[in-house]
Amino acid sequence: MDKKNVINYVIILSGMFIASALLLAVMSVVIWKTGAGAGVVGGCITVVYIISNFFGGFMAGRKASKHKFIWGITVSAAYFAVIVLAGVWFMGNKLAVSPEIITGAMICVISGMFGGMLAP
Repeated sequence: MDKKNVINYVIILSGMFIASALLLAVMSVVIWKTGAGAGVVGGCITVVYIISNFFGGFMAGRKASKHKFIWGITVSAAYFAVIVLAGVWFMGNKLAVSPEIITGAMICVISGMFGGMLAP
């Protein structure tokens, strides 16, 4: 992988985080205005993960010439790793493998894989 490809994937990953932040902001306002409960909040976060990783995988797949789904998986795994590491760092907790962590990882990776698979 050359320097140009690395820069492209860093840009895609940055775009995924920006999209996530914007989607979370919009969903926060909707949840606030509707007074929705904790279940809705969890569902909204899952939807944000799916949308961000799907489009990140799609863009990564567009940049790749072959094995597009692998690039979708890779960029989504990097997205999830950054989220987990940032959470551990900011919250000061130890990283513990839990069903929620595994589910979040699978949601991210599968969404990115599908995005990469559907890329032209």
